[in-house]
Amino acid sequence: MKKWIFAAALLPQLCLANASDAMTFYLDQQYQKAFTLFEQTAELGDGRSQFNLAVQYLRGQGVKADPIKAYGYFSVAMDNGFKMAEQARKSVVRRLDKSQLAQAKNLADELIARYGKLGTQSINYELSRTLTYNPTREKTANPATAYPDALRSDAVPGLASYIFDIDENGVPRDLILLNSYPAPEFGQSIAEKLRETRFVAADKKFHNAIIRGVFAGAQDSEMSQKLKARAERLLQQAKRDDVNAQAELAQVLKLLDEQPQYHAIDGGVKDIPVVAPQISFSSITQPEFTKQEKLETTYFTFSYLVNLNAEGKVVHWQPYEQVNIPRVLRKKSETLMQQWQLSAADGELKEQNWYRVQFFYNNQVPNSAYLNDQITAHVEIKPLSNKEEQQQWRYWQHKAAMGGHSDTLFQLGVNCNLRLLTLAAKQDHSRAQLQLGKCLMTKADGSAVYAEQAKHWLEKATAQGSLIAKRKLAGWYVRYSDNGSELEKAIELAEEVADENDHPLAYAYLAAAHAKLGNFEEAVDYQQQAVNEANEQAFELAPFQQSLAAYQQGNILF
Repeated sequence: MKKWIFAAALLPQLCLANASDAMTFYLDQQYQKAFTLFEQTAELGDGRSQFNLAVQYLRGQGVKADPIKAYGYFSVAMDNGFKMAEQARKSVVRRLDKSQLAQAKNLADELIARYGKLGTQSINYELSRTLTYNPTREKTANPATAYPDALRSDAVPGLASYIFDIDENGVPRDLILLNSYPAPEFGQSIAEKLRETRFVAADKKFHNAIIRGVFAGAQDSEMSQKLKARAERLLQQAKRDDVNAQAELAQVLKLLDEQPQYHAIDGGVKDIPVVAPQISFSSITQPEFTKQEKLETTYFTFSYLVNLNAEGKVVHWQPYEQVNIPRVLRKKSETLMQQWQLSAADGELKEQNWYRVQFFYNNQVPNSAYLNDQITAHVEIKPLSNKEEQQQWRYWQHKAAMGGHSDTLFQLGVNCNLRLLTLAAKQDHSRAQLQLGKCLMTKADGSAVYAEQAKHWLEKATAQGSLIAKRKLAGWYVRYSDNGSELEKAIELAEEVADENDHPLAYAYLAAAHAKLGNFEEAVDYQQQAVNEANEQAFELAPFQQSLAAYQQGNILF
């Protein structure tokens, strides 16, 4: 067995600033650094960080002593399930007079409303505002995924995923790795498949398509046994609030799950005799929704645990993972579920059939940059099985996110959740910086604030060597800047990209920068190269040809 499989090929060990690092600073008596990091993860709903903030306020470590704030943070830690906080809070009460205790209780209510289990700034709230229904176009070419030759003899199981865009010709572009576990070869295999995959052509780009692959390996292989043993070791570390262990454990448990598409939930539903059959989606009545000014302009994602009878009627439901959801949306969803007459895709429904039903509502302002912005509502149904929460990969994934693990925040926020991406990007996570820059660019037209933010994060990702970021940043300069030095920088960046991969947009940005500098002869030459490469690499030709004609006439496009 190759040792490197469990050495360099696991989750990226980046410049982290998570709850585990904060604890290290605290134990080293670097209290101010610890306090700053605990504040960041406390705002995501991490009970341990909230408890430790309370301790520092109580003891005056790295911050002025404040028993009222200590009471408040012990309270919110309790709300997030940190049991040690209950006894600690009792010790604080003895230090407060009647007036101070009233202030402390008011503060506790405020903190719980913001950072508690259902708080409006917790990780749970953020995940309920993340786009989860993002169907890609149909494939016209779908090559098989090759099992990596280097791992075949050891029957290594694995998983990998990418996020990417689809251009007007149906070609995947700008592949960004999400994860590849436990070896990089799995990600390389998915990337090779994507390069040969083609989607239905459309009149505009599709942003943020995601492909996920699971490589089965062999259940009784030596490597599978090693993964199970690793899961046991990681579980012990994860229980001690090791954020990096929590993140990796989520990956291992997902890989070891024989049915990872099922949502294993211990949400008060104890009597699930067998896993229910998949539901036929042709039998599901989808929700209708018209975007409403009275609602927050965002996505709403929330779930129910639902029991169907043998006839496919909903006989019981209970809310699950609902954080500050508008009443009108809950009512619409519950009314719709009562109308369902569902059927099994394969097999038959039993007397009890438990499912997780997830509703998605899109109340965003239409964004012409997205092919799928017309999708306003959708519902999915997935069978449930019961597992202890510490055996569920999603449980540990959420724990790692609350603890500030940058790669987990990136993966959960990759579909343009700006807050989660920003938290990861601030920890020098280069792919989060790139994706954040891309997401902000879709909002940049007409918004100087978003444009400047996009520039900032693309510069950060460029400094870490991302070719996509270099190309995007060159494009930013030619679109938004008339500054000579920035246009020269655009030329420098675009040349680097063109030298590396002959990307037609790199040549197009070279042409645009020279045109803005008044060098139309160079602009025509570079744009002709852009046209040639666009034709060679199956890009939509018309925009490149139109730019060439403009430069030939001495016109500037941007």
